Amino acid sequence: MRRISFATAAALVCTIIASNGFADTRISRGAIPVIDNVKLSQVAGPIEYPWGIALLPDGTLVITQRNGKIRTVKDGNLSDPVDFPAQVYFEGQGGLLDVAASPNFEKDNLLFFSYSIGNTQENRLAIGRGKWLNGALQGFEEIFKAAQGKTNDRHFGSRFAFLPDGTLLATIGDGGNPPQSYLDIFAREQGQNLHTHFGSVIRIKPDGSVPDDNPFVKMEGAQPEIWSFGHRNSQGLAIDPESKVVWSNEHGPAAGDELNRLEKGANFGWPRVTFGRDYRDGSNISFKIADPEFVSPVLAWIDTHAPGGLTVYTGKAFPEWRGHLLSAGLVTQDLRVINPEGDALTGEQRIVIGERVRDSEIGADGTLYVITDGPQGKLLRIDPDQ
Repeated sequence: MRRISFATAAALVCTIIASNGFADTRISRGAIPVIDNVKLSQVAGPIEYPWGIALLPDGTLVITQRNGKIRTVKDGNLSDPVDFPAQVYFEGQGGLLDVAASPNFEKDNLLFFSYSIGNTQENRLAIGRGKWLNGALQGFEEIFKAAQGKTNDRHFGSRFAFLPDGTLLATIGDGGNPPQSYLDIFAREQGQNLHTHFGSVIRIKPDGSVPDDNPFVKMEGAQPEIWSFGHRNSQGLAIDPESKVVWSNEHGPAAGDELNRLEKGANFGWPRVTFGRDYRDGSNISFKIADPEFVSPVLAWIDTHAPGGLTVYTGKAFPEWRGHLLSAGLVTQDLRVINPEGDALTGEQRIVIGERVRDSEIGADGTLYVITDGPQGKLLRIDPDQ
């Protein structure tokens, strides 16, 4: 067979989508307009492999390091590392990952953390919580761990968001790329298996118990925490406080990253449908990019974005961005500003950071903070350039 160029393949994808009414997906490829009326400055660093960032009511920023350390930044001052109280599996993509403050933090002082546990032969994602008091984590307890372990250091997912009812959503990766296997098939197939937590978004109460109205709680053999499934490796999760829409961005395989509007009980299709190809040889994972059985992404990055954290902008410093999504770019080394109602020409812009961007957070005054990934990571601030 004659090989076609990647550009031709992408054009064919657009044509296929246009001919299928059930796949209303916006395609992102080519040059993305640059936002240049902003000012970028460093607040703190170096921070070793920062992963998650959360703003506390008093203006303190809590930052996790994958090596099992916690840092805080207040008034521009970076604290000394604080030891995380649980042993973490710090290899590959694993370690101490996301952090989120309780919606009732001013009363309960609770911080929630996700982290990988185990070793190279068996590891999995866990979630724990403790009270943040006087710059230390007290009374820490594990409230959840994935039901199945795996034998590689990839695809932990691991991003948090609290629903309006106070329950916690968390993402879990699909188990890893081939040749990684689980139950004698490629691990990625577990995205379609409700009997495992792999490739899912879970929903739990703040104490780790299962809500009675979870969609699969009464299905025999299904993991009762699962809220949606058919995901690959989502490292971004955010809830619009006004519309209550749940958004997630997701690492695809080669050239198949996604932005999804999540729905309770929905199947997002991985690996039955995908815009990407196999990392190893560029072969097809699926011959479908959409199917009526699955929920299609709102946006597909044909040019790899490698999305990290996701934030819905609600501040005042950039009023034109209110309700827009901020998607951290690891490969693109930028922060994408996405209008979810926009089109292929007007719906996406980028702030050039020049380093791998892991996550973002909105400051109390509406300015933006981003953390960059790596052994010499940084906390950067984005202000309007008046």
